[in-house]
Amino acid sequence: MEKSNQVKWPEILSLAALNVALVISWIAYHEYQPILLENFSFTDLSSFLVISKAIILVIIPPMAGLTADYLLRKNGKFFVIFTVGIGATAMIFMVVASIIGAGPANDLKVFLPYMILLWLISMNLFVSPAYSMIEAFAPAKKLPVVVGFLFLVTELIYALEPVVVSLVRFFGDTLTFIVGGVLISVSGFFFHKICSANVMSFRKDNANATKKKTSVSAYVAIIGVGFFLGAGKAVLVEYFPGFIAINFPNHEQLAAYFSLGLLAFSAIFAFLISNKVSQMDIKKVIVMSFLLFVVGALGILFSPSLYFTLFAGVVVAAGFGLINLVGIPFAIANLSARHITYGIGIFIGASELLTGIFEIVLN
Repeated sequence: MEKSNQVKWPEILSLAALNVALVISWIAYHEYQPILLENFSFTDLSSFLVISKAIILVIIPPMAGLTADYLLRKNGKFFVIFTVGIGATAMIFMVVASIIGAGPANDLKVFLPYMILLWLISMNLFVSPAYSMIEAFAPAKKLPVVVGFLFLVTELIYALEPVVVSLVRFFGDTLTFIVGGVLISVSGFFFHKICSANVMSFRKDNANATKKKTSVSAYVAIIGVGFFLGAGKAVLVEYFPGFIAINFPNHEQLAAYFSLGLLAFSAIFAFLISNKVSQMDIKKVIVMSFLLFVVGALGILFSPSLYFTLFAGVVVAAGFGLINLVGIPFAIANLSARHITYGIGIFIGASELLTGIFEIVLN
């Protein structure tokens, strides 16, 4: 079955809604994890959970993708891993809400660390299957536009983290986890529902139409681009605020807001130029984004003033926006149809590697 030349916006909007639910859930997790560990006397597990999270974010998306591709070829069922991930995540949210509601004195508290680990795993089960569907939502030339829209929605929610945190605190811990479970399950249900039969047929037909395998060099290139994308985010989110706080102590209170502002700029910049980028050669865009990142990163390292640092951060953010537009399209273009989900999982895992290392080192 041939793919339509039209962009399937209902499917893309449903994926954007799922992204919003994911981002809100991650913000809630980062807000409440230290509080819960302290309230339930598990602070000694803090470092273990940081390391576990870093490992899970790298290895689970490829494993989920590999399993999803296998089930599609074997049984013609693509959404099994996605459904398991959504269902498990929603259930764990509710279990955690019950444990919190029961209080620290309840015997159920011993299950809390296990629930957090399982939640981290389940949250990463459905990401690579969901993102691999982008291939069926738009023609190859329009993929940067689709990714630009998704990137805009996702990063603007991250940039609005102080607002989300305020809402999370307003709801309180128990209600936050209940709301999180509802958001994930409802957005996951609609994404599954809206992905029409012809889109599913496209994936099945393409997966069964070729026996071609993805080359090792293609996987290496995908890992490299994914790692580069992750480096951009790690610099903006993990390194930049700390650098500001250390080198410009008078602006320490604003460091986090500078970082969030750069994320917002990156998302808006990428969205505005996505149509132009869709007409360019992907490899040339990757080289451009790499050059911007290197120049901006060196500018931050050797900055003589706060204003120069902020300008260098803008350059890094521009490079980060560009690589986001073409990262997934590059991966899809270099993957066999039989290994799309696995390859996207590898790309996502590689993109989380450096952020995980930063979190472990800075913990």
